[in-house]
Amino acid sequence: MHKPLNKILFAIGLMLVAASAAHAQSLGAAIDPVQYVVAPETPGPNQTVQIEVQGIGSFLGNATVTWSENGKVAQSGVGSRDFSFTTGALGTQTKIHVVIDSPTEGTLTHDITITPSLVDLVWEADTTVPPFYRGKALYSAGSAIKVVAFPTVIAGGARVPSDNLSFQWSHDDVSAPEQSGTGDSTFTFEGSELQSSETAAVDVYYGASKVGSAEVTIPATSPMVLLYDKDPLRGLLADTALPDAISMNAAEFTVEAVPYYFANSSAQNGALSYAWTLGGSDTTGPDSAQGILTLRQTGSGAGSAVLGVSVQNNDNNKLVQAAQAALQIVFGQSSGTSLFGL
Repeated sequence: MHKPLNKILFAIGLMLVAASAAHAQSLGAAIDPVQYVVAPETPGPNQTVQIEVQGIGSFLGNATVTWSENGKVAQSGVGSRDFSFTTGALGTQTKIHVVIDSPTEGTLTHDITITPSLVDLVWEADTTVPPFYRGKALYSAGSAIKVVAFPTVIAGGARVPSDNLSFQWSHDDVSAPEQSGTGDSTFTFEGSELQSSETAAVDVYYGASKVGSAEVTIPATSPMVLLYDKDPLRGLLADTALPDAISMNAAEFTVEAVPYYFANSSAQNGALSYAWTLGGSDTTGPDSAQGILTLRQTGSGAGSAVLGVSVQNNDNNKLVQAAQAALQIVFGQSSGTSLFGL
């Protein structure tokens, strides 16, 4: 005769409850009553590391805590919860063994292995600079930025390739999962025109282990515009910008306004506008909208005038990008006066 179905289900339920209780007891026995806080979490070479033991209740105050570094006892005492050491060279392991002898909790042990690594972050702003410029293109508010991570992680005595590491990026404390993942060592974003700086950070993982981290703060620089002589035969003389004042000895003189640190995207889509003045009045020329103005002397008089130019980025999210420059021009001087100085 078969047992009633409800009795069979009841018996199965009792077996599941008993199994769950046994599993919970097993997990409870394995739980460590203390926590070990390591700071910094991913140290570099030759860096001081602090380890703190934290526990629930007051039993650690009466416990003898012994710290061993690479097999040698380095510190021991009642209530000795803190321990510090200095990491070795890049990729060199430091093994910390902790023994806690508590009158109430018994003997607890824990092992911590620290392998120092490095993560260098290099940033590049996508902003305007003249051809063959030897300096760094600086970031201006609202422009695009690229950040590249160069990790040095040693495992098994060999450097781990970047393609085998996972990069988790964030921008101003907001994670960027769409640009994170294995081998994603490059991070790009567009800054805000309302902030004076931008911060990018990355956590680097090898498998499930966090092996490095880095953060960089990128300050916003105000764009500027410099004036250069544009020779009819040699083109833009970009080696040296024009000084504050010049003597105009030739009958014709061409000036080019070169914008620095404006968003390249705006320069390429024609969003940069140029406004010229001469002696306080608006002036234009065939190429003035492209930042080039040609001046010609007429008559025989002498005098001076101030040439001014303003550059404005008209992209809606980059309106703060603007710059001005001025140049005093003395005309009607003798031919022996230098073009580049008074």
